[in-house]
Amino acid sequence: MLRKNHIDWPLLWSAIKADLGIMLTMLCVGIITTAVGGGIFYVDFGDWGAMIAGGFFALMGAGLVLLAIVTTYSGASYLYGQALLRKHGVEVDGVLTKKEADCQFHQEYDHRNEPQGEGHYQCNLLIEFDFQFDGQNHSGAFYLSKLATFDKLQEGDPVPLKVLRFDPSVHKVRERRLANILKGREPQMPSLVPEGAEISQLV
Repeated sequence: MLRKNHIDWPLLWSAIKADLGIMLTMLCVGIITTAVGGGIFYVDFGDWGAMIAGGFFALMGAGLVLLAIVTTYSGASYLYGQALLRKHGVEVDGVLTKKEADCQFHQEYDHRNEPQGEGHYQCNLLIEFDFQFDGQNHSGAFYLSKLATFDKLQEGDPVPLKVLRFDPSVHKVRERRLANILKGREPQMPSLVPEGAEISQLV
């Protein structure tokens, strides 16, 4: 994610440690499952039933190992980026170019395939923006967590950002500052988000 000469090793280790317990658990379970499955496949080679069962366990274990690695990398990358922003971030202003509510309807069903309850919408509040940093033009996107802020935004509005000094591709919206800027403005009507929808907390 960052150039090698800008790696902050203490921050990186802190980000890795945050998910280390879960990663090690998944890794151990995956390795054990793979070993057991591989052992069954090898010892009972020729017995198709045992070979299929052993192969299934081995593949499931390998999948857990891969999932542990991917999940840990993704989580650590995000936490490391956020830690770097807190330590090395620079405050700049961007300009809103687009806002979009991606809403999906969710409905639960019972064992007879009958709907339970009225269902609900779950929405992702995406905003896109342009900003200048160090004499160059950049663009970015961010998922807001507050519907009230999202509804008040209009294209062309200033968007307060925190940008990593040596890698502007790492940035985030300063949501509290943005909410203060929009204080007193009436929200857009009608809202792009269905009434009562749940707002996803994406990163």
